[in-house]
Amino acid sequence: MDAYQANLYLPLIAAALYLGLLILPQIRRRPEKNQAAWLVAALVVSIGWEFSIFFTNSIPVPNLPTIVLLVSAGTLAATTGAYLDWQPRWRYLVLGGTAVLTTVTINLLAPNRTFILPGGQLMNITNGTLAVYLTWSGLAGGLLITTWREYRKTRFPWHANRLLFWFSVLSIFFLGELLQFIDALGFIIAGQSLRFLGMLGLAYGIASFRIFDVRARAQRGIAFVIINTLSALPLILSVIIIFQFGEALYQGDNIITSSLIALAITLGFFLYQPFRQLIARLVFRYMRGEGVNAGQVVRNYSQAISRTLDVQQLSLLIVGTLSELLETNRGALMLVTQLENGGYEVDPTPAMGIVPRHPIRFAHDDLFINALVDQHQPLLQYELDFNPAFKELSDEERSWLAEMTMEVYVPVSRGGNIVGLIAVGPKVSAVPYQPNELDLMQTLADQTVVALQNARLYSELNEQNEHIRYLNIDLVEQNEKLEIMDRVKSDFITIASHELRTPLTQVKGYADILSAMNDENALTREQTREIVGHINRATLQLERLITAMLDASQLDVDGMQLTFVKTQLDIVLRLAVEPLIQAMRERRIHLEIEGVEDLPPIYADFKRLVQSFNNLLGNAVKYTPDSGHIHVKATKVPGQFEEEFLEIVIRDTGIGIDPKFHSLIFEKFFRIGDPQLHSTGNTKFKGAGPGLGLPIAKGVIEAHGGRIWVESEAEDEERLPGSSFNIVLPVRPPGSEDIVDGETAARPAYLIG
Repeated sequence: MDAYQANLYLPLIAAALYLGLLILPQIRRRPEKNQAAWLVAALVVSIGWEFSIFFTNSIPVPNLPTIVLLVSAGTLAATTGAYLDWQPRWRYLVLGGTAVLTTVTINLLAPNRTFILPGGQLMNITNGTLAVYLTWSGLAGGLLITTWREYRKTRFPWHANRLLFWFSVLSIFFLGELLQFIDALGFIIAGQSLRFLGMLGLAYGIASFRIFDVRARAQRGIAFVIINTLSALPLILSVIIIFQFGEALYQGDNIITSSLIALAITLGFFLYQPFRQLIARLVFRYMRGEGVNAGQVVRNYSQAISRTLDVQQLSLLIVGTLSELLETNRGALMLVTQLENGGYEVDPTPAMGIVPRHPIRFAHDDLFINALVDQHQPLLQYELDFNPAFKELSDEERSWLAEMTMEVYVPVSRGGNIVGLIAVGPKVSAVPYQPNELDLMQTLADQTVVALQNARLYSELNEQNEHIRYLNIDLVEQNEKLEIMDRVKSDFITIASHELRTPLTQVKGYADILSAMNDENALTREQTREIVGHINRATLQLERLITAMLDASQLDVDGMQLTFVKTQLDIVLRLAVEPLIQAMRERRIHLEIEGVEDLPPIYADFKRLVQSFNNLLGNAVKYTPDSGHIHVKATKVPGQFEEEFLEIVIRDTGIGIDPKFHSLIFEKFFRIGDPQLHSTGNTKFKGAGPGLGLPIAKGVIEAHGGRIWVESEAEDEERLPGSSFNIVLPVRPPGSEDIVDGETAARPAYLIG
């Protein structure tokens, strides 16, 4: 390049400046080592580029300076990728490296071949040089376009400002390199200067996470030019007047003319300052909008919050005030509660925009909370993302902060005691919050401390009152339940005596008949067999009743044994239904069982599970009118931790159960209805037993680690709403984990094995 020969030492001066940047400790000590390493590489290549220019005539390599410049652009692309955190970064490195290597290969293989246009015309540029220019243009344009797109996508203003700054210094840097291609001394000097300024800006962007507000600085620069240009008008007019009347003043001693010139000069100087202030007010009002009277805002806000005792209303008031002043459309008041272990729980109260409501807990030494307490000033999301002091924030905290999508968090605290946070989203205008605006936020937050404490106390008082109200309701319900259970205890005497007396009366009656007929020697073999059969049935009924009472008495006793075996639910249901088949046939009740064939084996106490389902199906038979329908459906359902469960639903078309009795029917000896109208019967319609079937069924199912509940809208013998008993059983109940096929195991349970 001939121009560089006119100023031989310019590359050496530039190399010294780059070396000065390279030895700066602020760059090498950055926590983001990847960014610093690529910047150092870019500086080293820049120094090499300057030396390649200086020794261009001594090294017989064609296009060496432009090739080194291309490598510099590649290292700058890697620096930008690290700065913008491109994912995946290696893809961009491979693309850029391939382009650079291809260009270098073209320069080595065909350095002096000129480029031929399609019409056969030759261009005054070699193929290698053209390849370098095109590759450089592609790298520079790709970096600028990608950075600009990232800037447009960013929703946080300070994050966007960081990208805008990087885009600006990249533009200056590449403009400086572009000027290097023009073989003129002025352009080369300007290009070197711009390129160094761009590199200096890149070093500043990596060495410091705090980037000045680019748009605010640009606005102030434009305002400075406009204000100084317009405010000079009075002085310019004075000069024009002097030139207009200067000739007349030179020709004679015109006192009037001299006085007018002196007056014009005086007015020019006197009008300059007020005119400049007027221009400044107009320009700043146009660029920044109307100013905010902070004192009036604080007074109005203090008066408003002093009348607010509801946390939600306080949140709406705070965020609404900030939205009106700062033009934001997202915000929340976050309640901070100190836990017993010294940690903090933050519970958002949304006011504007869609804000997640789930709380999060922070440790007592958490960086985020402690920074707000110690510094007592607003904390920007930009600081949390790029300040090395917050590098140790946990992934859970960063995920929560990302979900909040707030721009600034303002502490509501006093004396080291933090009671809340005011979280404010970005401005609608995408302009970063300025220091005076952050100060105003903190002032409003300080005014909120007492109001928030009062609102929280009032809210807690309301919660306590509501809790007491629910406790009173629960107490009334428990009293009603106790009254019912007390009545059940009294009714048990009547029911038990009836249940016991009926089979005993049968036994005694048939025994008397047997004795009398025996005395008269009138018994035949057939009569004896019939009477003994009646006595046996009565004793079996008595045995079942006593067994049920013994089972019920053991429901609350821990120490019994359940024997688990591997079995199929369809076998359990088939054996449970078998004793009820004759009764259902006589009463024309239709039973349908669905889905049991496809179920996996279940580990259970076979005998007790049959007993439980027999009680449930018997209850359905007793309270379903003749010609009714009973439907049993079984399905497999997944658990929370890879367990498997079986869900069995027994639905009937019976008279139903009043919702107030849904829990009581599983209490021992409880029966719906008047005990004086008690009618003994195992399968007849509304035939009653001692009230032990459902409690025993519940005890067996819960002993297997399952649960049971009933669903029924009402008791109505005309509409017949029916009932639905829902049972959930684990395929592998607790205590059966070590059982293999064919083995059994026992564990403490609530029933006699």
